[in-house]
Amino acid sequence: MPVDQIFLSVKASFVIEKGKQEASGYPSELLFDSAAQPLPPGARASVVSGRQLLYRIGTVYVDMEMDRMSNSERTALVGQMLDSARPGQPLAGISVSLHEHGRSIARTLSNDNGEFRFEFDIKKGLTLLVSMDRRHTVRLPLTNLDVRSTTSSPGKRRKATAGAGVSSIAPDV
Repeated sequence: MPVDQIFLSVKASFVIEKGKQEASGYPSELLFDSAAQPLPPGARASVVSGRQLLYRIGTVYVDMEMDRMSNSERTALVGQMLDSARPGQPLAGISVSLHEHGRSIARTLSNDNGEFRFEFDIKKGLTLLVSMDRRHTVRLPLTNLDVRSTTSSPGKRRKATAGAGVSSIAPDV
Protein backbone atom coordinates (compact mmCIF):
# COMPACT_ATOMS: atom_id res chain seq x y z
CA MET A 1 0.00 0.00 0.00
CA PRO A 2 1.43 3.41 -0.97
CA VAL A 3 2.44 5.78 1.82
CA ASP A 4 -0.18 8.39 0.90
CA GLN A 5 -2.98 5.78 1.25
CA ILE A 6 -1.64 4.68 4.65
CA PHE A 7 -1.59 8.31 5.75
CA LEU A 8 -5.20 8.82 4.60
CA SER A 9 -6.32 5.60 6.35
CA VAL A 10 -4.74 6.65 9.65
CA LYS A 11 -6.16 10.16 9.36
CA ALA A 12 -9.65 8.73 8.66
CA SER A 13 -9.43 6.46 11.71
CA PHE A 14 -8.72 9.50 13.93
CA VAL A 15 -11.74 11.30 12.48
CA ILE A 16 -13.92 8.22 13.11
CA GLU A 17 -12.74 7.92 16.75
CA LYS A 18 -13.32 11.65 17.33
CA GLY A 19 -16.82 11.26 15.89
CA LYS A 20 -17.54 8.35 18.26
CA GLN A 21 -16.54 10.48 21.26
CA GLU A 22 -18.65 13.40 20.07
CA ALA A 23 -21.59 11.08 19.35
CA SER A 24 -21.51 9.81 22.92
CA GLY A 25 -22.00 13.43 23.93
CA TYR A 26 -20.01 13.00 27.13
CA PRO A 27 -16.26 12.55 26.69
CA SER A 28 -14.41 12.83 30.00
CA GLU A 29 -11.12 14.48 30.82
CA LEU A 30 -8.94 14.10 33.92
CA LEU A 31 -8.04 17.65 34.93
CA PHE A 32 -6.20 16.97 38.21
CA ASP A 33 -4.74 13.99 40.05
CA SER A 34 -2.90 14.77 43.27
CA ALA A 35 -0.94 11.50 42.95
CA ALA A 36 0.62 12.82 39.73
CA GLN A 37 1.83 16.03 41.38
CA PRO A 38 5.54 16.11 42.25
CA LEU A 39 6.62 16.94 45.78
CA PRO A 40 8.10 20.41 46.30
CA PRO A 41 11.92 20.59 46.08
CA GLY A 42 13.52 19.36 49.30
CA ALA A 43 10.38 17.65 50.59
CA ARG A 44 10.75 14.04 51.67
CA ALA A 45 7.07 13.20 52.11
CA SER A 46 3.69 14.68 51.47
CA VAL A 47 1.47 15.69 54.38
CA VAL A 48 -1.65 14.96 52.34
CA SER A 49 -2.71 11.37 52.95
CA GLY A 50 -5.64 11.21 50.53
CA ARG A 51 -5.87 11.45 46.80
CA GLN A 52 -7.83 14.10 44.94
CA LEU A 53 -9.18 13.71 41.42
CA LEU A 54 -11.01 16.22 39.25
CA TYR A 55 -12.73 15.09 36.06
CA ARG A 56 -14.66 17.12 33.51
CA ILE A 57 -17.56 15.59 31.57
CA GLY A 58 -18.71 18.29 29.19
CA THR A 59 -19.81 21.12 31.49
CA VAL A 60 -20.00 18.83 34.56
CA TYR A 61 -17.11 18.69 37.01
CA VAL A 62 -16.69 15.63 39.24
CA ASP A 63 -14.50 16.44 42.24
CA MET A 64 -13.45 13.42 44.33
CA GLU A 65 -11.30 12.68 47.34
CA MET A 66 -10.19 9.19 48.36
CA ASP A 67 -8.72 8.53 51.76
CA ARG A 68 -7.89 5.38 53.70
CA MET A 69 -10.09 5.09 56.77
CA SER A 70 -8.22 5.12 60.08
CA ASN A 71 -7.39 1.70 61.56
CA SER A 72 -8.81 -0.03 58.50
CA GLU A 73 -7.88 -1.36 55.08
CA ARG A 74 -11.01 0.31 53.69
CA THR A 75 -11.07 3.50 51.68
CA ALA A 76 -13.69 6.24 51.60
CA LEU A 77 -14.41 8.04 48.34
CA VAL A 78 -16.38 11.27 48.61
CA GLY A 79 -17.36 13.22 45.53
CA GLN A 80 -19.47 16.09 44.28
CA MET A 81 -20.76 16.91 40.80
CA LEU A 82 -21.35 20.48 39.64
CA ASP A 83 -22.56 21.73 36.27
CA SER A 84 -20.79 24.93 35.22
CA ALA A 85 -23.57 25.63 32.70
CA ARG A 86 -26.17 25.69 35.51
CA PRO A 87 -24.60 27.26 38.60
CA GLY A 88 -26.74 26.99 41.70
CA GLN A 89 -28.64 23.98 40.35
CA PRO A 90 -27.11 20.85 41.94
CA LEU A 91 -26.97 17.56 40.08
CA ALA A 92 -29.27 15.52 42.32
CA GLY A 93 -30.36 11.96 41.55
CA ILE A 94 -27.48 11.09 39.21
CA SER A 95 -26.65 7.37 39.28
CA VAL A 96 -23.04 6.68 40.30
CA SER A 97 -21.62 3.17 40.56
CA LEU A 98 -18.27 1.71 41.57
CA HIS A 99 -16.92 -1.11 39.39
CA GLU A 100 -14.02 -3.50 39.85
CA HIS A 101 -12.72 -4.93 36.55
CA GLY A 102 -16.11 -4.19 34.92
CA ARG A 103 -18.24 -5.72 37.69
CA SER A 104 -20.47 -3.45 39.79
CA ILE A 105 -19.62 -3.57 43.50
CA ALA A 106 -21.67 -0.60 44.77
CA ARG A 107 -24.02 2.09 43.51
CA THR A 108 -25.73 5.19 44.78
CA LEU A 109 -27.50 8.35 43.64
CA SER A 110 -26.12 11.84 44.13
CA ASN A 111 -27.89 13.72 46.93
CA ASP A 112 -29.53 17.17 46.80
CA ASN A 113 -26.08 18.81 46.69
CA GLY A 114 -24.71 16.58 43.93
CA GLU A 115 -22.64 14.60 46.47
CA PHE A 116 -21.97 10.85 46.65
CA ARG A 117 -19.95 8.57 48.94
CA PHE A 118 -18.54 5.04 48.83
CA GLU A 119 -16.58 2.87 51.26
CA PHE A 120 -14.71 -0.09 49.82
CA ASP A 121 -11.66 -2.31 50.01
CA ILE A 122 -9.06 -0.74 47.79
CA LYS A 123 -8.08 -2.83 44.78
CA LYS A 124 -6.69 -2.44 41.30
CA GLY A 125 -9.02 -1.94 38.36
CA LEU A 126 -11.57 0.37 40.03
CA THR A 127 -13.73 2.58 37.86
CA LEU A 128 -16.51 5.01 38.69
CA LEU A 129 -19.46 5.01 36.28
CA VAL A 130 -21.57 8.17 36.12
CA SER A 131 -24.90 7.92 34.28
CA MET A 132 -25.36 11.35 32.77
CA ASP A 133 -28.71 10.27 31.31
CA ARG A 134 -30.43 7.02 30.34
CA ARG A 135 -28.30 6.50 27.25
CA HIS A 136 -24.90 7.86 28.32
CA THR A 137 -22.70 6.42 31.04
CA VAL A 138 -19.22 7.84 31.51
CA ARG A 139 -16.32 5.79 32.96
CA LEU A 140 -13.93 7.61 35.27
CA PRO A 141 -10.88 5.46 36.08
CA LEU A 142 -9.56 5.43 39.63
CA THR A 143 -6.16 4.13 38.53
CA ASN A 144 -2.78 3.90 40.25
CA LEU A 145 -4.34 3.49 43.66
CA ASP A 146 -2.23 2.56 46.65
CA VAL A 147 -3.07 -1.15 46.65
CA ARG A 148 -1.75 -3.12 49.58
CA SER A 149 -2.06 -6.86 49.82
CA THR A 150 -4.89 -7.82 52.10
CA THR A 151 -5.32 -11.24 53.56
CA SER A 152 -8.84 -12.52 53.36
CA SER A 153 -10.34 -15.95 53.03
CA PRO A 154 -11.24 -17.01 49.51
CA GLY A 155 -14.93 -16.63 48.83
CA LYS A 156 -15.37 -14.08 51.62
CA ARG A 157 -15.50 -10.55 50.34
CA ARG A 158 -16.65 -7.43 52.06
CA LYS A 159 -19.46 -5.42 50.61
CA ALA A 160 -18.74 -1.99 49.30
CA THR A 161 -21.16 0.42 50.89
CA ALA A 162 -22.66 3.45 49.25
CA GLY A 163 -23.82 6.71 50.73
CA ALA A 164 -26.30 9.42 49.79
CA GLY A 165 -29.28 7.40 50.95
CA VAL A 166 -29.12 4.44 48.56
CA SER A 167 -28.47 0.88 49.66
CA SER A 168 -25.35 -0.88 48.55
CA ILE A 169 -25.15 -4.01 46.50
CA ALA A 170 -22.98 -7.04 47.12
CA PRO A 171 -20.62 -8.20 44.40
CA ASP A 172 -21.34 -11.36 42.48
CA VAL A 173 -18.94 -14.02 43.68
